[in-house]
Parts: sequence; structure tokens; C-alpha cells
Amino acid sequence: MIAALIALCVFALSGFGLSFWLRQKQDSSQPGEAATRGAEQLSQLRWRDFAKLVLQAMQGRGYRPVIEDGMPADGIPTDGSDILLERGGERALLSCKYGTGSIVSAQSLLGLSKSASLRGAESVIVVTPGKFDDEAERIAVPQHIELIDGSELWPEVRPYVARPQEPTPVPPTAASNIPLMAWGGAAVAGILVWFIVQGLQPDSEATSPALAPPAITAAPPASVPPAAATPATTKPVAPPAATFPSDPAVIEQHRRETANAISTLFGVDRALWSTQSTLMVYLSSEQSDPVNELCPLLERYPELASSRVQLQPPQGSTKAVRFKQCRTY
Repeated sequence: MIAALIALCVFALSGFGLSFWLRQKQDSSQPGEAATRGAEQLSQLRWRDFAKLVLQAMQGRGYRPVIEDGMPADGIPTDGSDILLERGGERALLSCKYGTGSIVSAQSLLGLSKSASLRGAESVIVVTPGKFDDEAERIAVPQHIELIDGSELWPEVRPYVARPQEPTPVPPTAASNIPLMAWGGAAVAGILVWFIVQGLQPDSEATSPALAPPAITAAPPASVPPAAATPATTKPVAPPAATFPSDPAVIEQHRRETANAISTLFGVDRALWSTQSTLMVYLSSEQSDPVNELCPLLERYPELASSRVQLQPPQGSTKAVRFKQCRTY
């Protein structure tokens, strides 16, 4: 009887302990690659798209680009030069050191502080999808230069990436096998402990028929509970009919807000209304396909949901113009 009680205790403790350890091990093996994958994805972008993401991240910090003479409206220089930012009356110079798998050296930081002073900036922010070498990190502190490498930049730009590459999820079968493996191992441990304790007991007690080996089986894997059945009398409630605004000024404001929001999508250069029911979307690359992101923006307003979208490929592209309608009349 004592051997059976000890074996049951070992079975229960081992089962819970192994389940916890296996789940912790599985969870810790996945997120370690997320930042590295994100930095690699950033290094594959064109400089303007990379700078656009960085500028959106800086806007999340409260910075706004200073539009100087001859600059585009989005504040991103066409020649790849540094960007002047402003926040609360203080200015900072943003420098994007772009390259695939690049390691930015201290030589790349020389002259940035002087350039910032000439443009009225008090600090410098240097961003790269790669890394900085030790010498660059050493000289950055006394010169008031903030360094942001790929692994640090990815969490800030992640919300603005339309379809980032994510780590491959763990197959459901692997997750469902954790309880089976844990409790199976616990059963083996319990049986071994039973035999050991049984062998240490006196012969008269060990040969007693009352001390039969306990029947210890592995707990079955956790199953997903069946979904609750919907009562037969329940009927779906029809959604309320969409109401269309009658004020032309309100409708025009909705068109303007929608075009501005779509212009910020990843892979979109700009968006504008060619007619009251046709939205022109100019793409920044041939691979861009922002339909899944722009349709929810159009469907926010019932009067714009059925508008025709004309997807215009970049200038010089061999691809044809595409048309899309998010919602039919």
C-alpha cells in the first residue's frame, strides 16, 4: 500500500513538472529568431521604402519631418540624404545607413554631429537594418548619437509592415503531443518507483496478494471541447442597413481621409480620386499587392465601400493596370 501511494505521488508530480518544462522549452525556442528575421526583411527593401518605415517609427516617438525647400511632401529626400526631425521645439538629424547585412563602422558616423549643428539639430539618430561595430558604439555616446540597429528597429517598425515574414508556427501535432509525452514519462517514473519501493519492503509484505502493482496509465492528451450547439430556435439577426451621408462636404472629407490612409500603406506610393467613384492607387513596386489592406480602409465608409480601385504599377513596369472592387453594389 505504501509503494502504491509513493508511486502515485511521483506520477502526479512528474506529470505536472514535465508538462511545464516541455511547454517552456517549446515557447523559448520560437521568439529568439523573430528580431533576426525582421532585420533581414528590412535589409531587402529599397532605400526609400526603408526610410518611409523608419520615418513612421520616428513619428510614433513624436517626431515630425521638417519639410525644407525642394523636398517631397512626405519629408523623405529623393537623393538619400539625412532627414531633419522636430519634436517639441527640439530638432534631431535622422541618418539611415542602409545595406544588406551591413555593419556600420565609426567612419560612417564622422561628420554627423557637425552636419546636425549646421542644420540646427541638437542630436543625431542613426538607423540601420544591420549592426554597428564596437568602435561606432564607443564614439556615439560623447557625440550625442543614438544608434538603432536592425534588432532594435524591428519592434518599432513592425506595426507598419503590411505582411512581415513570421517564424514558422509550431505544428498543432507537436503541441498536442506534449501532454502525452509528459504523462507517459510520468507513468514510467511511477512504475519504476513502485518496483523500487516494493523491493525495499519486507518479504512477507512484498509477497502479499493485496499489494498488486497499481494500474498507472498515461493521461490522454488534452482535447479541444466541442463547440456549444446553437439552439434550433435561434435565428441570425440581420445587420442594420448602412446609412449614407447626404452632405457632399462630409463625403469629400471621407474620400480625402481614405486616400491619405491608403497612401501610408507599405508598397503604396500615393493614392488619389480620379472620379467620385474611382480611386487611383500608384504602387511603388511591381510586387506590391495592398488590396487586403486598403479594402478595410474603404469599407469604413459605406458610401465608398463599392468604389472602383485602379492599381497603377510603377512607371516603366511591364505589368498591366489592375482594377478591384472591394464590395459590390
